Amino acid sequence: MKPDYTRLLIPFVYFIAGATGIASVATTFYYKDDLSLSPAQVSLLGSIAIIPWSIKPLYGFFSDRKPMWGYRRKPYLFLAGVMGAAGYFSMATWVNSFLTVAIALLLSALGFALADVIVDGIVAEKSRNQEVAGKLQSICRASIMVGALLVAYLSGILVEAIGARNVFFITGALPLLTSTLALIITEEKSTFAAFSFRETWQKLKASISADLLFAVAFVFIWRATPSSGGGLSYYMIDELQFDPEFFGRLALISHGMSIVGVLIFRKFLLSIPLRKLFFWIIIASVLLSLPTIGLVYGWYEYLGVSPQLFSMADTFISAPLSEIAFLPLLVLAARLCPEGIEATMFAILASVMNIGLAVSDMGGAYLLNYFDVHQGNYMHLDKVLWIAILSSFLPMPLIMKLPETNVAAADIA
Repeated sequence: MKPDYTRLLIPFVYFIAGATGIASVATTFYYKDDLSLSPAQVSLLGSIAIIPWSIKPLYGFFSDRKPMWGYRRKPYLFLAGVMGAAGYFSMATWVNSFLTVAIALLLSALGFALADVIVDGIVAEKSRNQEVAGKLQSICRASIMVGALLVAYLSGILVEAIGARNVFFITGALPLLTSTLALIITEEKSTFAAFSFRETWQKLKASISADLLFAVAFVFIWRATPSSGGGLSYYMIDELQFDPEFFGRLALISHGMSIVGVLIFRKFLLSIPLRKLFFWIIIASVLLSLPTIGLVYGWYEYLGVSPQLFSMADTFISAPLSEIAFLPLLVLAARLCPEGIEATMFAILASVMNIGLAVSDMGGAYLLNYFDVHQGNYMHLDKVLWIAILSSFLPMPLIMKLPETNVAAADIA
């Protein structure tokens, strides 16, 4: 009997997505040194890269309702790997300007977003009760973090050893593994009738609820608050003399502690009501962001430590929070997906979140331009950071509109 590799698909695809973090440090120095981009341009590239993630419903729509050669998942997953690889190979070869890197980022992001939608659809299909949804979402996030953790330190030392463009060659090979898996997984041919926009639209309308709308509004506002853009990374390189190896070390700590965040969520936070959970997450996110200001104000000097040690301590404390904040809404989103349009609905919910991130990056670019923060002038970077940190309070009024339930016990679908 031919072995069935389908059960490996969910953790494998997310693992590959995490492992592409090997290019994270290379990207920072590539933008700064190879392409000579400004911090504001880096922020704009962040928004551009999110565009393919913001139209995920289109991929889910076609995957759910328009099979290729009778299959809903395999062909799309193969195509996703090819596009993801093409984007990175482009940055390794012909990209030489803001415009060309934007094109490469769009292509790569399109591939990863498509793969994400396909696997999210499979996860949603299997999330027929809250307990299974929570476990699957935890597996997804943990797989990403493990993949990122294994390459985190390499992401820094490889830049110094072989250069950013060669790191992109290595990164581009990873999505091709997804395409290979797509060829060998087992999938039954679709039994859906011919494509029907009316049927899909009716299913979407039937799934809309007040709880869903308030949850989406909450996470959108939270994610749309402005970021500090590329200004802080440039400041760390120019003023604090952080090198690629140290950025790799920070990435290693961040991903390792993110896995701790997933474990904390599964072990201790599943029974906490959403309103209470998000209230304290917002408070913690503001308080734990203050050490970032400390890097600019030189608080590490008063403590008698190096900026490197100060930054590592900050990352060690704050990294788990990002995962703890993200998982509850992923679980709820998976449980709100009706049968037959799982990928479409999950993609819609995820796209709203991603649009929020794009708005956040554009807000960061605006703040950097408004306060004239650029390479060689970081005088007003603290103002950008204060606005970014304090804006985390903006979604607080919507907390009382979230469903009064806990992640583990709710049966929303």
